[in-house]
Amino acid sequence: MKLYKSLLMASLLIITSLSHAQLAGKNVILIQGFLPQHLAFPPIDNGEADGNSYWATFDSALKNPSTSKTLYYPSNYPLQGSTSIAALIAQQLVPILSSGHCDDGCVFITHSTGDLVMRYIMANKDSLLGSELSERLKVVAFIDMAGAGGGTELANVGMDLVSGINVGIDVVEALLEWVGLSIEVGINPGVMNDLQPSVARNTAVNNIPEIPRIRIAATGDEFYGLLTHPFIKGSDDSVVPLHSACGAANDMGYDSCTQDLRIDGRVMNVSNAPSASQLYNYHYPLILSETMAHNEMQADKDGHKMTVSLSGEDNYNNSGIRTLSTDIEYYEFYDVFDWLHKYRYITNSDNKNMGQVILASFE
Repeated sequence: MKLYKSLLMASLLIITSLSHAQLAGKNVILIQGFLPQHLAFPPIDNGEADGNSYWATFDSALKNPSTSKTLYYPSNYPLQGSTSIAALIAQQLVPILSSGHCDDGCVFITHSTGDLVMRYIMANKDSLLGSELSERLKVVAFIDMAGAGGGTELANVGMDLVSGINVGIDVVEALLEWVGLSIEVGINPGVMNDLQPSVARNTAVNNIPEIPRIRIAATGDEFYGLLTHPFIKGSDDSVVPLHSACGAANDMGYDSCTQDLRIDGRVMNVSNAPSASQLYNYHYPLILSETMAHNEMQADKDGHKMTVSLSGEDNYNNSGIRTLSTDIEYYEFYDVFDWLHKYRYITNSDNKNMGQVILASFE
């Protein structure tokens, strides 16, 4: 009897671990953001080691090797061309798709520049992969954390420095902190050129396939945030502006991703935010945090309250292309020190990292 119970418990543990290895029963593919150190020190392995370590502290339940794959690239490569990020990603996708990883549909979790990369890949998948593998790239949803598909003004400043334009000592200090190294005139800018808003917004065109892109955005501070904030339009997470992270179709200086919710969770009208019609097609801002910083999203970092946009959730559920069911538990209350205003938070979000919130948000 004891042996039977032990075997039963072991079986339940295996089943539980397998279910948590996927996201809502779907295989996962992770793709990183910009790694600025590659501009000065190009990796000899096309960025594979750095791409894997990028997700080192991301929630382990989303990194089971049998159900989760990781894509990588060197940030000193441009997005497009024969020797490019797109070509390298397509090369990595060949064995992944050939193995059937996405035959039943898969979920991409992107961070930062990974959003821009995958927008381009999806818009050009036939030419990059060929018709057969393109058909096997069945994506049920993108979950874009701090998505840089709309670019960042920091890239404008970086390109000015690379071109030898004197942009002021404060900007130089900000970029040195962001990049972590000296930006020299004539250095290969790689994908930083593609991250300029004017360039990114010509790349991330609005005719991508009808696949939902669920947006996660924040406005927290990196240690260098006080230097970078002044050069980014609107609110930002020290690197990516909300106009990009929210999926807005124009690079306006926004304070939130939705007009009925402040990013700190207060339920109220926000005039300086995009309406549903001002977002790119199939983009749905869902999870917001006032305090989470750019590079905390892919890390094992808790302590940040997160809020959920019910209008974003409704727009997604009523879109006709919903592929993952949302299951976000939240609570609303009137603060004792601000009893005129209602606040909304995801239940226990400040005790979870972003990976755990993602796992709990979809079924």
